[in-house]
Amino acid sequence: MDMKKSFLLTIVLLVSICLSNNTLFAQEGENDEKIKPWTDVVKNTSDPASWRWNKNENSRFTIRGDWDGDGFDEMLYEGATKLFSDNNELTPLNLPGDLGVFFLVNEGDLDGDGGDEISFMSVNRDYSNFNVYRIWSYTGNRWQEIFQVRVHIWDCPNYQPKNFQESFTHEWKKKNNFSLNKIILKKHDGIVDVIGIHPNGRYAIEEIKIINKGSTKRKWGKVIQPRED
Repeated sequence: MDMKKSFLLTIVLLVSICLSNNTLFAQEGENDEKIKPWTDVVKNTSDPASWRWNKNENSRFTIRGDWDGDGFDEMLYEGATKLFSDNNELTPLNLPGDLGVFFLVNEGDLDGDGGDEISFMSVNRDYSNFNVYRIWSYTGNRWQEIFQVRVHIWDCPNYQPKNFQESFTHEWKKKNNFSLNKIILKKHDGIVDVIGIHPNGRYAIEEIKIINKGSTKRKWGKVIQPRED
């Protein structure tokens, strides 16, 4: 009789474990479904006054890298008003506004000092299609912007083009074998290419040599967008 009870108890325990595992998997699937794409930062693009922070912990951008160059990786998380790390010794990077960023990318060590640089584009409360693409580096116990270039919002990664004008840079990258997931285009060691908006209004390649965290050399490369003047 005791053996029978023990056998039944074992069966009950096994069934309970299976049920709990199924519940756990279901919960994980539900969490995956709740993760929102970057386009959900704003709900109504025609009315910036109504924009709200619609992200949750699951949908925030998270990247890993050695930001302070000490040989150890740490995480960097996107919040509504700042970028912050799981390493409490790293000072957070305060963002303009309260809508976070369109994307957050670890660009690797661009200046050869051992620490990784990041790139992002802030979400602004305005009606303009223009924005600024920025590269930041951690130095002297704080984040420092080392480069910026003017771009269109539709040039940022993961944007879904709606017309020929918006798809131009995406098509150009595809034809020239560049990454579709980045605005920044690495050319070769020490040189960075960025598709930006030239002062004459055309698209052009801007070439940047990042020498160190406080010094860059910049020049415009070829114009890549024909325009009827």
